[in-house]
This record gives sequence, structure tokens and C-alpha cells, in this order.
Amino acid sequence: MSEELGLTRRQALAAAAAICGVGALAAAGAAPAQAAGRLKVRLSAYPSLKKVGGVANVGALSGRQVAVVRTGKKTYVALDRTCPHAGAIVSASSGGWSCPAHGSRFDLDGDRVSGPTPSGLRKLRARVKRGVLTITG
Repeated sequence: MSEELGLTRRQALAAAAAICGVGALAAAGAAPAQAAGRLKVRLSAYPSLKKVGGVANVGALSGRQVAVVRTGKKTYVALDRTCPHAGAIVSASSGGWSCPAHGSRFDLDGDRVSGPTPSGLRKLRARVKRGVLTITG
């Protein structure tokens, strides 16, 4: 096909790579931005956070998976999803979080409910301003 368009194979591959790069940049617009120990999350990009009790996995901060829970009309809790017991990544479950490694359970705010974990999930600092939640660890 590239021959039909008068392109060399190298030109066709370069054009395809450029198109993929533009698509990746467009998709990255919805992704949270991370810089110098901060994760900025545009709340409108996560429909689940429109209601109190909503949960969203929003990315990573300093190599740690982060989730956000909407706890009130204007309040949010950011949690490090690493289980304090053995370091597995917890998943949202009915009304809270659960660890797949040893069954530890946490409430929606990350507080310990049961299991071998010695404590709750680590809470990160979170501040909302103009629809953007800034999370710092």
C-alpha cells in the first residue's frame, strides 16, 4: 500500500508512528499529572467521584498505586493502595477494600476492619481547588 502512495517503507512507518504518538498525547490529556511528589487529578475525568461514596483508582505517586474516595459533598480521601501487611495492592470491594494476599479488609476510608494487617491503609494529603485534587505523599 505504501508503494501505491509513493512512500518508502521507512516513510510509511514514520507516518504510522507519528499518528500513534498524536493519539497517545490526546489520551494523556485525561490522565492525572505527576510532578515532584504530587499527583494532580482532574475530578471531572472520574465519573464515579461525582457521588459521595464513589471510588476511583487514579494512578501512581512515587511508585505507589493511589485511589480516591469521595467522602462528602466537598471532601475526598486519597489512599495508598498498598496493604501494610505484605505489600499487595488492595482492590475495592463492597463497602471498602480487600487485600488479595491474606484477606485483610479495610473500610472505605482505609481504616482496618479485619485480617492480619497491623494498620489501615496509608492516607495521603489531598486538597481540592477548582476541580483539581492535588495529592501529596
